[in-house]
Amino acid sequence: MASNQLYILPEDVQVLPVEALPEQALAKFEYEADDFIITYTHARNTSKIIDASSASLLQEFRKPKSLPEGVLTYALLNNLDAQKILEGSYTFLTRLRSEGFLVSYDDTFGKERQFFKAGDRFKDYEIVSKLEGVADTEIYKIKKNGQLYALKLLKTSKKTPQLLANFHNEIDILKALDDVINPSLTEHGEYETDHYLIMEWVDGETCLQAAEQYQNLHDQSNVLALLDISSRILNAYRHLHSQGIIHSDVHPANIIVSGSGELKIIDFGLSRMVSKDQNPVRGGLGFFFEPEYAQSVLDSRPAPPSTFAGEQYALGALLYQIFTGKQYLNFSYDKKTLFTQIVNEAPVPFENLDIIINPDIEKTIFKALAKQKEDRFENIEDFYSAMMKVQESFPDRSAEDKKMSVQIFRDSILKDYGFAGHFLKTGLQMAPKSSVNFGAAGIAYMFLRGALVNSNPVTLALADVWSDRAASYIHDPESGFYSKDMDLTPSIIGLSSIYHTPSGVDLVQALVSQASGDYGSYYNGVRNFLMHASQPCENLDLTLGKSAALIGCSLILENMPSYDKFIKNDLLVFGKGMMEEIWSIVDSYAAIGEKNPINYRGIAHGWAGILYATLKWCRISGQDLPFNFFTRVEQLVHLGIEENGNVRWEISNNEPVSWTGWCHGSAGYTFLWTSLFQFTSDAYYLELAKKTAGHFLDAAPAGMNGSLCCGRSGECYALLSVYNATKDSLYLNEAKRIAKQMLPHIYSGQMRNHSLYKGNIGAAVLFEELDRPEFARMPLFE
Repeated sequence: MASNQLYILPEDVQVLPVEALPEQALAKFEYEADDFIITYTHARNTSKIIDASSASLLQEFRKPKSLPEGVLTYALLNNLDAQKILEGSYTFLTRLRSEGFLVSYDDTFGKERQFFKAGDRFKDYEIVSKLEGVADTEIYKIKKNGQLYALKLLKTSKKTPQLLANFHNEIDILKALDDVINPSLTEHGEYETDHYLIMEWVDGETCLQAAEQYQNLHDQSNVLALLDISSRILNAYRHLHSQGIIHSDVHPANIIVSGSGELKIIDFGLSRMVSKDQNPVRGGLGFFFEPEYAQSVLDSRPAPPSTFAGEQYALGALLYQIFTGKQYLNFSYDKKTLFTQIVNEAPVPFENLDIIINPDIEKTIFKALAKQKEDRFENIEDFYSAMMKVQESFPDRSAEDKKMSVQIFRDSILKDYGFAGHFLKTGLQMAPKSSVNFGAAGIAYMFLRGALVNSNPVTLALADVWSDRAASYIHDPESGFYSKDMDLTPSIIGLSSIYHTPSGVDLVQALVSQASGDYGSYYNGVRNFLMHASQPCENLDLTLGKSAALIGCSLILENMPSYDKFIKNDLLVFGKGMMEEIWSIVDSYAAIGEKNPINYRGIAHGWAGILYATLKWCRISGQDLPFNFFTRVEQLVHLGIEENGNVRWEISNNEPVSWTGWCHGSAGYTFLWTSLFQFTSDAYYLELAKKTAGHFLDAAPAGMNGSLCCGRSGECYALLSVYNATKDSLYLNEAKRIAKQMLPHIYSGQMRNHSLYKGNIGAAVLFEELDRPEFARMPLFE
């Protein structure tokens, strides 16, 4: 990206807070409450989840700016270091440029343009909406006599020969096709100074969007669903090739899947009719180019025409993404480097992505991705047959009923992470490998809880092995705790959180060692925890800040051997100092609900979390609560909104929405109220806990996210906390009901594999503890 080139967000790109999405759309993403989604208003481009700071930076490009100018403006407005922002955001902005969200102003919007608006007329059609408007082509949804169509308009005063050639090529291709896997051509011609074509409207989502819900490959029925999508894609291209046509533009947005499963291939401007002596210009997305073409570019030779063998390679790249959600290589965004990778680098093995499935799937896709075309399948028919053979080899093709079995879920966890499991032998491959939230430390804690609840020494031994595995990554923070793909950086997760940094690994190691009777390792774990939890931190919240250290101190102290005075005193001094630091800052802030630096109100990132961590520490350590503690509690209570006998809280001062989960919603508040009841014996707080639980019991769930953080596992633990405070079986029965209802969704794409708070590991802890509710504790929180 040239430093003086101007960039702009196209008018169809929206940057919206995630809570603005409808509930059914939210169910497709993993997100935090303060995240944003960047998406085209009407086009089929894949949407992206970005954090609030990235969204704010991106808004600077609503008007054309150079990259340095946009970053500098953002930095000045937010009192930030412009150089650091530039260094940290370059990859992000480059990626958005490559994905079409951030575009060159000069190439796209530098000239005067006039667009049709909804309700305008085009010939005898009515404009419904504009879908895209990039470079010299506009695409609209139009209708006539109640029937929908797509209008593609070539809009340029120059009408360059190449643009016209591509435009007419698409018309010729559509005329030649039989309309089975392509949109039928309705009419074409010239309109004033423009060229146009009108096609059948193809409704649906991209093939990648259709696949996303099945990309949790721990479940056989998800694998079968992806095999079905893949086979249908190959079958469509088999049909296309049988007509002598090479699409030449394979990528997810050009393959549309309808709600009924019907599949259509679109956009034939670059396609090649083999029977004709013509070679349309090569184009498309670089990630899907074949090695033969990439080598010609590197050698500065004329590009070879598209071939059936080259299209097979592109389809191999597409199916790799269908199954993994990632490109088959860790592509550079430098064009020369990217093309060199296509020529020379082998695809990333599924195993390196922590994906363990039927090896014939990978084998089949990798054969299509062979660098030498003679090593690929002989034709698309053979590729399709090989994929169908894999699909038909599955012994049980009706696995849906198994999703309702708790035992099968438990067995799958042990199969993956037990002594005979693949992941224990090889270790996790995808960063962050070590952390409590996403890595080996969370797995160790899962087995620790199982061992304690069931008095199982084998499970405790597993916890010990996974704890050691987590500790082995501590000195490699880039792979152990950070991930560029997940936007987990030191600036975001900090240096001391028990959920994201080495202090959490130390905490788990101390707890596991204590349960194992290995007091040498226990003392080392506590010492290391105190060292890592003491790292500089300006954040106060429970998941990323100083309050997390109070949670960690509390968990160690409540299990500490009574005879250990020396290390206990060190822990007490550290915890007391941490609490005083937090409250010296908190006491300087205005009332909750008024303008102050702590905008959020919930457990994960707001006031409820600070109050909960403080209360937990004081209850376990025996230290006095801060002087203004109950003043802050009453301020928070006062902000509750009571409706129909239930109470809820809005996310923040400027986000008037209420969630149900642990991180920002009612489930998190429930823990605070039950803890206050246990501390004070005041029935007022118990009643408040019941009313707060009522909010998420009565609310329609936003999808069926099963995670501890944002989903139903966290809600179940909140109900168990009320049950343990009241012994009212209603809350236990409701927790079991919700858990059973949630069980099939543990295998959804929302549930991140290996994750304690975001995925399957946390749900596994819940199902172990539901049978022994008196021992149930929200992992590394209660």
